[in-house]
Amino acid sequence: MTDLKQFDLHVTNLNNWQPMTKVSEVFPQFTQTQLKRLFWQREQHKGLSTCYKQVGKRGYVCLPLFGLWLAGKLAE
Repeated sequence: MTDLKQFDLHVTNLNNWQPMTKVSEVFPQFTQTQLKRLFWQREQHKGLSTCYKQVGKRGYVCLPLFGLWLAGKLAE
């Protein structure tokens, strides 16, 4: 499977998109405050805006893409 197809599978699977409040449960090395600040400044970090979407007042994070970003594998 190509990387683009795998990327599309991660993005289109709604189970991968979790509210920001749940991300610290999956990635316990980050606190809620750290994640909030990180995603607030997402335009300064290359590729981070790809795994975050704002819907109304809530922010959602695609967990597999965030994991790829942490590993340095997510290009913008």
